[in-house]
Amino acid sequence: MTAIPPAGSPLGGTAPAATGDLAARLRQTSHQLEGVFLSYLFRAMRATVPADGLFAPDEGESLMTSMLDDQFAQSAAARLHRGLGDALYQQLSRALPASGRPAQEP
Repeated sequence: MTAIPPAGSPLGGTAPAATGDLAARLRQTSHQLEGVFLSYLFRAMRATVPADGLFAPDEGESLMTSMLDDQFAQSAAARLHRGLGDALYQQLSRALPASGRPAQEP
């Protein structure tokens, strides 16, 4: 599973530039959580496929497949609009202080 580094850490990847921008951090975290959910979903779907054939998958192939699923999940979560990440963001952004709250989106 992909670990989510804490906000502001050098390993944070595409962290928002301003640390005080709560809305941007909340949106990023919501999409990361959607990526974790999709990763579990992809693993569950892959587990239903029978491993028949001449060669059974070894541990290296399983590890690489798991890493590929994690990348697919993060990529899908970043591209999805009106998905779980956006719904989570809309729900949680109501609790942001007025200064960190974004302007109303259509």
